[in-house]
Amino acid sequence: MLLLITSAPAMAVIDGTTDTTSRFPNVGGLQVRSGGEWFDFCSGTLVAPDVVLTAAHCTDFFAGAGGPPGGGNSKMSFLKDGLEDMALVFLTKDVANVTPAPVADAGYLDGLDLTSETFTVAGYGTDKFITGSAASPKAITVYDGARSYRDVSVITEHDLFPDRFVKITKSVCFGDSGGALFHEGTLVALNSWTFSLRCAGPNLEYRVDSAPAQSFLDANL
Repeated sequence: MLLLITSAPAMAVIDGTTDTTSRFPNVGGLQVRSGGEWFDFCSGTLVAPDVVLTAAHCTDFFAGAGGPPGGGNSKMSFLKDGLEDMALVFLTKDVANVTPAPVADAGYLDGLDLTSETFTVAGYGTDKFITGSAASPKAITVYDGARSYRDVSVITEHDLFPDRFVKITKSVCFGDSGGALFHEGTLVALNSWTFSLRCAGPNLEYRVDSAPAQSFLDANL
């Protein structure tokens, strides 16, 4: 049904706005079929008529996908050089009536004053925690299965992560993985992970304008 090429699951944007006006029609939800039912597990963005860009930790559990040794959803592995948190999903046919998102060129974010710019995250995932957290066996959450978005800011202080990641304010949650971080309509990063089991802290985004990402896209897209 599809072909995966990987270079690291999805729930919607915390306190986000439901995309009822199709502001981001090229951001979709990824699903897997099990026991005759379909389940959401990540988000992704259409970047060509038949290609979806997502996070590698969303795809490396597929048998035979050729993914890196990311350890399933162990995102820490993707902080290591050479293990990049991005993947391409090749569809069996073009998506009609949806314009693919433009992907940032090399060094796109380097030309911006990150602290003065507004960015927007989009994805399908957990909307809110009522009680408990992702580690709680009986947590009560809100998940409507709809695409959501939210404006965010970049955090530059006390950031010791590799340069190919950028840290943003509270927003994305489990299930938003692989979804897009946009700047003025251009896809600049992928939702990679949240620092909080209640999605109440900052989040880490994988920069598609980084050298490793650009090399991967040049070779496969």
